[in-house]
Amino acid sequence: MRSRSWRSRTNLSRLHNSDHGIDGEIEFKDDAGRASGKRLYVQLKSGDSYLKKRQRDGAEVFQIKNPRWADYWQQQAYPVLLVIRASDGEIRWMDVSSYLKRASDGGKKPEKQIVFEGERFDVMSVRRWRDKVLAAKPPQ
Repeated sequence: MRSRSWRSRTNLSRLHNSDHGIDGEIEFKDDAGRASGKRLYVQLKSGDSYLKKRQRDGAEVFQIKNPRWADYWQQQAYPVLLVIRASDGEIRWMDVSSYLKRASDGGKKPEKQIVFEGERFDVMSVRRWRDKVLAAKPPQ
């Protein structure tokens, strides 16, 4: 698998060239600037067609077109974030692995959609995720 990567002071990022439900990853550096091995996975979507407003309550809903992705996202050792860029340039992201684990009762029932409650993707939200991921215990 080929990938592209880039670095910043706080993270290492890699984009994957395969379509198995994860498009890339962000590995966070520790406070000394060393790669921590702790990461987030990202599924990237761009455009207004990915989110639909639900009539009854106005919630934004993302339809999971490939049922395998929902299972795959739940099985990852690190959080999987769905990143959606709207046509106006706004980018939001949401932890879909945790959402699906809750909504599917731990994978016992299939989920075909996600009520998208994404937060703005910006420096502060990345920093919050970095702090959360670095503080988490390593996966077993």
